[in-house]
Amino acid sequence: MNWFVLALISSITLSLREFAVKKAGKNLSPAFMSWGLNFFMFLIILALNIIFLNYHTITLSFAGVLIIAAILDSLATVLYLWAIKEGDLSKIIPMLCFIPVVQLFVTPVLIHENLSLIGISGVLVVVFGSYILNIETWDGVLSPVKSVSKDKSSMVMLAVACIWGVSSSFHKIGVNQTDALFWAVSEIGLISLLLFPFAIWSDKGDFSFSKLKKTLWPAFFSTFTVLSYYTAISLGPVAYVSSVRRLGVLFTMLIGILVLKEKIKSLSFAGGIIMITGAGIISLFG
Repeated sequence: MNWFVLALISSITLSLREFAVKKAGKNLSPAFMSWGLNFFMFLIILALNIIFLNYHTITLSFAGVLIIAAILDSLATVLYLWAIKEGDLSKIIPMLCFIPVVQLFVTPVLIHENLSLIGISGVLVVVFGSYILNIETWDGVLSPVKSVSKDKSSMVMLAVACIWGVSSSFHKIGVNQTDALFWAVSEIGLISLLLFPFAIWSDKGDFSFSKLKKTLWPAFFSTFTVLSYYTAISLGPVAYVSSVRRLGVLFTMLIGILVLKEKIKSLSFAGGIIMITGAGIISLFG
């Protein structure tokens, strides 16, 4: 199974996770949902490591990469949740489209990945399509970019994109030093510990097992998302994998149309076609 297929699987399960979060997390705070999701993911992946007798020696190099990645991802999660809560979604969500762009500059430095020009063009086409898909109207096509200097939540979400664009390189380093299964249980376990205080604080002491159980299904889909993603970046360039994963928004949109009976917008359709074109370029020529 090559990296493109794994990245596609990750994008599909990512959309299923978002659907499960929407269904299960109506009465949960974002911080509690995030922690519960990571906690159950940790238990599931820990069980898989035990079943397959998968273990590695922890080196100082691995520990350093693990701590950096977990801190970056925990910080990005907290900032992401804050931006979602405080900002206008139509202005802040398009900022996440710039994650592959950040990776184009970061991965050559941190992990020495050099992409072909046509591969880079494919990444940029996916980014453009993803951006267009998140815009309400053509008249407001530049509103997210313009709002960065004026709107705090947009600036924070752009920072989130930068952080995730950097942390992905540390994921690849960690996976290459061990494997996807061991790296996943190590990082997600540490993230769960780091997010736990935020979950308790956001829940205002109203902690119960019945609430925690609501995060189980999102965690189930998220486990497949993470493991397929980590395996994909061990086989292919990070920026390519991340770009193909952006197709998850198309699957989310499809679920919204078929299950939630939402209406498709012309801009969403155009953005989807552009994204598929970019993914095709990466797959065939990247």
